[in-house]
Amino acid sequence: MAHDICSLLYDFIRDNEIATEEEISLVTNINGWSENSLNDIIWARTEYRDVEQIHDCEPDSFYFSEDILDYYGLNEEEDEEEENED
Repeated sequence: MAHDICSLLYDFIRDNEIATEEEISLVTNINGWSENSLNDIIWARTEYRDVEQIHDCEPDSFYFSEDILDYYGLNEEEDEEEENED
């Protein structure tokens, strides 16, 4: 099932308790429902620019859904390792 990036970021922010649903709603009502607005929330609360930077710096400290990993291509390293094992 394909997801748009804003929905994936919303779930990432909520699931990792970076911001509450009310806080996300406030920011997106003011700044618009966009990838930039949601990344601004991530920046304000974590000081990381986006999901990719979080994954690079603290992959074990956050929950990453398969959908968001697929969207950003962050699970390719695992796929390459599995291919090398064969």
